[in-house]
Formats: sequence, C-alpha cells, structure tokens
Amino acid sequence: MRDCVIVGGGPAGLTAGIYLARFLRDTVLFDAGRPRAHRIPRTRNLPGYPEGVEGPELLSQIRGQLAHYEGREVEIRREAVTGARRIEGGFRVEAEGGAVEARSLILATGVTNRPPRIPEALHDEGVARGLIRYCPICDAYEVRGQKVAILGSGPHAVAEGRFVRHYTDDVTVVRPEHAPLDDDGERALAQAGLKILPSHRRDIRLDGDAIVIEMEDGRVARFDTLYVALGTDPHSDLAQALGADLTEAGCILVDPHCETSVEGLFAIGDVVAGLDQIAYGMGHAAVATTAIHNRLLGA
Repeated sequence: MRDCVIVGGGPAGLTAGIYLARFLRDTVLFDAGRPRAHRIPRTRNLPGYPEGVEGPELLSQIRGQLAHYEGREVEIRREAVTGARRIEGGFRVEAEGGAVEARSLILATGVTNRPPRIPEALHDEGVARGLIRYCPICDAYEVRGQKVAILGSGPHAVAEGRFVRHYTDDVTVVRPEHAPLDDDGERALAQAGLKILPSHRRDIRLDGDAIVIEMEDGRVARFDTLYVALGTDPHSDLAQALGADLTEAGCILVDPHCETSVEGLFAIGDVVAGLDQIAYGMGHAAVATTAIHNRLLGA
C-alpha cells in the first residue's frame, strides 16, 4: 500500500504533493489536466507576486517545485480517476492506467463555475480581458469605481452584489434567462443599494472595452465588467461514492484537520465548503498532509 493518493492537480493538490514528498511519504498524485486555476487571467491577492501571476504560470511554478520529488517520493500520473472504494486499511483508487491502493486519500477535485449561455470563444475572450469575472473576493479591487453588472438571481446574486457595492456605487443585477426574482429579492436589492434591470437578459456581447447586455424588453445596457453569479458545481462524486457527508450544494464537509466523515479520507481546496481562494486551498493542503503524516507516524 502507498501512504497517500491525491486526486487533483490544482494549487491545493499540488501543494499537498509537495508537503507529503517532504514528509517522505510514498504518494501518488493524479492530475487529469487543466484545473480551474488555469483559466485565471491574473491573480493579485496571492502573496509573493507583487505584480500578480497568471493561472498557467502559477501552476507551472508549483508543478516545477513538485517535480523535484517526482520519481522518488511522489509518482505523478497525468490521467483521470474513474472511481474509488474503501478497502481494509485504506482505499482503492481506480484510474485509466490502473488501480492504486493507499492508506489515505486526499480529494482536491475542485469545482466548475456555471458560465453564462454565450459562445465559448466569446466567454474566454471576456474572461481574459477582465470583462467577465467570477470572483469578487479575488478581483473586486480592480473594478473599483466602475460600472458593474451581476448576472444572477436569488440570494447568491444579492450577496455578490452587496459585496461588489463596497467597491463601486454603480452595481446592477441582471437576471439570466427566465430567472425569477420575488418581492423579497427586489427588496433585498433595494436595501443593498443595488439596481436591477426589470427584464431578463437576451444577449451578451463585447464592444471594445465594454460588455453589452441586451434585454428581452429591448433595452441595451453597457458595463465595464460583468460578474457571473450563477453558482458552481462541486466535483464531489468520489466523496459521495465513498460515503462522505456533503452540504446541500454538494461541497464536502470536513473537520478542522480537513478530514471528511470517512476516516482516512481528506478533502481540500474549492470542493470543500468554505472560501474559494488559492491561499485557502494551499492552507488546507498543509493541514491535511500534516494530519496524515502524524497519523501514519503513530500507526
């Protein structure tokens, strides 16, 4: 049996690999491809990067650091995990290139943002240029004083609009296609000092340095930035199959050591209920791997 299997090659999973390697733990890390961090145009709130860092560059640097231990303490398998089950003394993880058994298992599987219904090329261009954004905690500082739209409905859109309202006085909530907003929602928006377009959005397009939203009632509005507040889909299928407790939204519940309700199964990063931040996920990695190492010391 190996000491640990890590599923996920984003910042949290890669950091966990580095820690376990330095703990001299026999580890296998599965990296299936491009994590969500790969799509970050530039993050400016991660310490150590005064000018900010692009997602691909950040991943490349962490992977390069982990590569120092590859072939000794850590085996990196660039393939997808297809399933997992509990066995005596640990877990059996099934993958395209064959199964691995380990005493502990870390899920760093992340989430996927729900994008607006627009062509993928248009979406990717908007994200790259900072016209379409997803994380006000990450980058609302960059939109201070701008004219901002929030695409969403319900409590999530209200909460995101209230957060962005701290940075700019001009925030408008735009409802997606046929999304309802009841009287309570209207009142919550008004109390937060937010505007709302009374119709639903019909089309989104880029026009120079602006993002243009056309509504079903025919009106057209121009904004400097659009925040998408349509929610995320956690990649928690493996956790669910192993019997771990999840939130109503599908995120994985963990204790202060990042251990799930299943002994020996840990979860870190955005798939965990909490703050979706790179630094937070890296902190999870330090906590979980130290707990695993100390437990194995006493085994």
